[in-house]
Amino acid sequence: MSGNDQKGIFMKKSRLKLGFIAAVIAVLSFCVVSCDTVKIKDYPAVGTSFEYKVDDSIPLYDPEYGYIANKSRGFRGEAYINLGTDEGYPRSGENYYAILDEQLERYASDGITLLQIYVYLGKYCDTDIPDSAFEQLKEYFETVRDKGLKILLRFAYETESSEKGPRTKDIERHCRQIKAFISDNEKLFCSVVYAVQLGMIGLWGEGHTSINNIDEKRVIVALADAIPESVPLMVRTPELLSKVPDELESRFGVHDDFLVGYDHEWGMMSWEDENYDKLLKKCKYTVTDGEMPWGRSGEKIDIVGLVGQCVGYGLTSLSIEHNYKEDGNEYCLEECKSIYLTEAELKGNAFPYNPSLLVDGKISVYDYLRHHLGYQLVASNLTIGEGKASFMITNYGFACPYNYEMEIYVDGQKVESYDAYDFRDLVQFGQKIYEFDYNGGEISVRFVNGRDPSDVIRLYNDIPFTADGMKVIYAD
Repeated sequence: MSGNDQKGIFMKKSRLKLGFIAAVIAVLSFCVVSCDTVKIKDYPAVGTSFEYKVDDSIPLYDPEYGYIANKSRGFRGEAYINLGTDEGYPRSGENYYAILDEQLERYASDGITLLQIYVYLGKYCDTDIPDSAFEQLKEYFETVRDKGLKILLRFAYETESSEKGPRTKDIERHCRQIKAFISDNEKLFCSVVYAVQLGMIGLWGEGHTSINNIDEKRVIVALADAIPESVPLMVRTPELLSKVPDELESRFGVHDDFLVGYDHEWGMMSWEDENYDKLLKKCKYTVTDGEMPWGRSGEKIDIVGLVGQCVGYGLTSLSIEHNYKEDGNEYCLEECKSIYLTEAELKGNAFPYNPSLLVDGKISVYDYLRHHLGYQLVASNLTIGEGKASFMITNYGFACPYNYEMEIYVDGQKVESYDAYDFRDLVQFGQKIYEFDYNGGEISVRFVNGRDPSDVIRLYNDIPFTADGMKVIYAD
């Protein structure tokens, strides 16, 4: 779905809610979008294997340890709030808190810590958003925070049954209001929102089929201005990505909402397109998300190909609401629990993997995705001697630990001087050794979210973990 002056056709999912969210009916519709010239910035290619062997000088993860539910990564649920009403999805009649609770109950055994939240602004297409609506949103964010969740946020206006939509100037005005809301509630916003999708435009905020003609570039600029610079942003298509101004480009990734595991006309773009490899390289340095079509749509899923797409994009999260458990039926993700990837297959496909997670030389596709979506950090290769100490961090995950900072401590005192850390050093297949002065004492490491001090990464090591996120990697 790309090329010079071509028309691309892709299928979009209807999210019409009839009663409970489990009774969502998938209606597939076609829409025509403009395919302007795609321009993707060229980023460095990442590796296809690890440079250094990981040793066990720091105890490694044991599969019996269980799933480590780190935040801002992994499988994600899906919920809605229609501002100015008690509803979640517009006209569903279902309370937005009921939807939230249902998602957490349904996927409790999957250990989700992330929800994609659609905030519908349809009541305010041609008016200001009232203070009461922002107060409602604040209370909703507080509830999500108190449940220990992170949000992938998308604002939207239109659904398949919308009778009106916003104009460009309405969206820009609302973005200014959203900016003021965030400024007034910055700590709350930064503690719950891990990334923001462009949204705003067209059906379900997916960037197509708007009732009104929208100036997409103006909306991109307006939303980027409203959202704090440290929060990653995403757009739905390479065409929209190409409209991002150069000075904002590094903040934007993409979300592919039609992952099927093979080159499909309704996918992000043709795999044969000369820009496709550029897109995949860029995605390794930003935040990228995706979802499969609804299972009830009947669309075929190539499971190994799906894994390849998750790896290729460097996917941070994948929807667990789509193609898993729908209306009492089981779909792709459920099948993935009994389909295995062997170590030979992982190596042969250049899929990053943590050997400690393999049982009898294999891992189920479900477990592989659950553990490797986003970041997965392991400390190893500890060396001590001649007034120095060093250790290595390996990222076995698909994506870098975006916006997380690393801190090193010796006997509780923060080490101020060591080889510089940058989360971009830990992209897919990323490893880096950190060396510092050392004359004895307990060594600890801490990875903390730059926007939320309470959000710390638990390493995939069998080492002590304290409430403040300290991981003791060496006890003198």
